[in-house]
Amino acid sequence: MHLIHYIKNVTIFIVKNIIFYFSILNFLFANIFTDSAKPIDINRSSYRTSINSNTRTITIESIESFQEDIIEGAMIISSSEFEPIINARFTYNDGSKTKWYVCKSVNEPYTLRWYSGISKLELLDVIKVEFEFNISINSEIEIDNIGLFQKMHEKLDSFSSDSLQYSSKYFTEKPVIISRDEWGANPPQSGYSTMPYYNKITLHHAAGFSAETIEEGIAQMQAIQVFHQDVRGWSDIGYHFVIDKAGNIYQGRPETVIGAHTGGSNTGNIGTCVLGCYHPPASDNYFCYDEVTPLTYDSVIKLFAWVSENYSIGGNLLKGHRDYYDFDYTSCPGNNLWSLLPEMRLDIESYKNFGPTPDEYKLYQNFPNPFNNKTEIRFDVIKQENLEIAIYDILGRKIKSISNQNYSPGKDYRVFWDGKNSLNKVVSSGIYLCSIRSKNFKKAVRMVFLK
Repeated sequence: MHLIHYIKNVTIFIVKNIIFYFSILNFLFANIFTDSAKPIDINRSSYRTSINSNTRTITIESIESFQEDIIEGAMIISSSEFEPIINARFTYNDGSKTKWYVCKSVNEPYTLRWYSGISKLELLDVIKVEFEFNISINSEIEIDNIGLFQKMHEKLDSFSSDSLQYSSKYFTEKPVIISRDEWGANPPQSGYSTMPYYNKITLHHAAGFSAETIEEGIAQMQAIQVFHQDVRGWSDIGYHFVIDKAGNIYQGRPETVIGAHTGGSNTGNIGTCVLGCYHPPASDNYFCYDEVTPLTYDSVIKLFAWVSENYSIGGNLLKGHRDYYDFDYTSCPGNNLWSLLPEMRLDIESYKNFGPTPDEYKLYQNFPNPFNNKTEIRFDVIKQENLEIAIYDILGRKIKSISNQNYSPGKDYRVFWDGKNSLNKVVSSGIYLCSIRSKNFKKAVRMVFLK
């Protein structure tokens, strides 16, 4: 019986290790990683395993390729039904090693994915990192990614009085934002540094942490905050705003303080993260094929339009996280988001200038009506195109073209008619038609002019 039990355990041990080994191979072809760490490769020949009673210990190492002056720590993403027990240690360029550090872990809600790491170390001359898993012999675990924690300042990066761009006025309406109290945020662990000026806006994706409802969004916000505070070692959630797939906007840390979302460029930079993963292809066990929903896109435009106007940051300054670095460092916000940035920049400026895009073309009744001096004509445009607004008499003869130009999408455009024809002569009293016409739309309203 003891022999049978031993053979069974050995068989399970071999199968589990084969599964684990192929999960590492699968990782090597993945190019997805949370935007809070720099991805690094695993040294396949470093894989070691041992068994003791009902526990097995698995050790993997990164390749020796660190080129960073200071390492704050490292992390590993794994998939398991149970919280993994993971230790990490680092090797210096002289071959000596640090002690084993116990990693902290946080689960991505609604998945088997675990984010585990150690931070706040500030190590010099490190060339590789090693992770040690202690798991039950009957447990399965897969490795998704490993990465380095580089130095991330939550304090002032640099300051120049010439960069001050404060603004106390704004006309774009602030969108509805779920407050920190509403999503159950923990307080910051070490306070904030006040933003001295505003000159950048940045878009991220969460590389996971997907949410389609407020309830799911709250769970993901809480998990991201725990990850950023306990695993990454930051004072608070790194982003200023987060948007889910239903278009709900959540307040991260206050936008008036320096964030922790774009290393070396946090000062003056208001960062927003979209929940989900937007950079296909990914590994077989890491879904990253999300497309931006219309509700998410709409909220991104509304939020950045308000931020842009309230803090005097041009919408054309919007960047993706990857735009600050070499693409090898991060793919964030993922190709499916990053490819939309040029369109977003235009839509942000359009929203600031003309308001939200209407659902349909509209020509409103002129006011006042009847009139004897000047009347106002209002209309909405749903897409960029050329429109002509013209006045006709009751027999259909054109009296005057008031406007004939290209219009961007927007609400509440206004033109005026003073009762004069194209020869600048006052027309006779009577009924006239105001017509708006494009390739896709035409409509007219009746107006009464009284001398």
